[in-house]
Amino acid sequence: MKTNKMKKAPLLVALALGILISACGNKDQKEAVSEAKVPAQLAVAELKNYPAVHSFSGKLEAERIANLSTRMMGQVNRIYVKPGQKVNRGDLLLEIRNQDILAKKAQVEANKVEATTAFESAEKDLKRFEALHAANSASDKEMDDIRAHYQMTKARLEAVSQMEKEVAESLRYASIHAPYSGVITGKYVQEGDMANPGMPLLSIESPSQWKVIARIPEADIARLQLNDPVKVQFSALGDLQMDGVIAEINPSSANTGNQFEAKVIIDKTTDQTANLYSGMYATVFYEKGTRPLILVPKTALIAKGQLVGLYALGQSGQALLRWVKTGETVGDSIEIISGLADGETYIQSSNGKLFDGTLVVNK
Repeated sequence: MKTNKMKKAPLLVALALGILISACGNKDQKEAVSEAKVPAQLAVAELKNYPAVHSFSGKLEAERIANLSTRMMGQVNRIYVKPGQKVNRGDLLLEIRNQDILAKKAQVEANKVEATTAFESAEKDLKRFEALHAANSASDKEMDDIRAHYQMTKARLEAVSQMEKEVAESLRYASIHAPYSGVITGKYVQEGDMANPGMPLLSIESPSQWKVIARIPEADIARLQLNDPVKVQFSALGDLQMDGVIAEINPSSANTGNQFEAKVIIDKTTDQTANLYSGMYATVFYEKGTRPLILVPKTALIAKGQLVGLYALGQSGQALLRWVKTGETVGDSIEIISGLADGETYIQSSNGKLFDGTLVVNK
């Protein structure tokens, strides 16, 4: 019995010693962890008044757009352009078969020669009879007849001259020319098609001046004023922004689905207008008044799936993860709608990886 107790004694001592060493090691490790602090840049959330920026969506268009058509009916004989082609003012774009008009023109020209000859002959007769009548060699009746004949030939010549203008105008509509320098944006007929009066044949636009037709909600229409400056942003061009000015405000929404329209003219002095194309989506930013906001740098935010958060500073100096609701973007900062109050301290950046509960120290 005594021998067995003596054998167990060293084992018990060793076990107790191991427990004591383990406990001391865990204590030192906990103290080391608790003392480790991550350097971080701290900031205090402030509720300040910032310019109130309102945004409206719109579509880019050229300021000068024309749908070219004709007043005559006829077969399309030749089309000289295609969409995307640049043209100059006066260039011939399309021809309509006009043989009937040319035939009428020939008839009018022949009638004009006849009417001119008759008028010149009547004018000579009138002068001759006026001399005879002055010498009492022609009666009053003969004088009245010759004057009536002269007026008739003069009226016929005037009628033929008007017919000549009518034919010339018809010929003008048989040949479609560019009304200004620009780019062909649409071709709605093919060679051989029948053109009808008023039917669009081609469309042309001038890219020298651009506009954005913006849709304005009814709650914002009262804020807009003519000639107010705005910023126009194009997401397709890497969020490129250009200066603009409000040129027109439509006070009625009867035909636009309860949204009002405003025309914004883009400053054409910028070099970036060469990258614009009709139909681009645009966002118009309009500053009017102020409103209180809490803004934090975008770099302070973290995203996990669809959640957005940041680290606030707890009372004991530890990082506390807060899920927040964000609003509009102002430069490199973003609005915090909820989740962070005025006067609270939050972490802008850190030199180490943060976890919920990590101790931080202001660097």
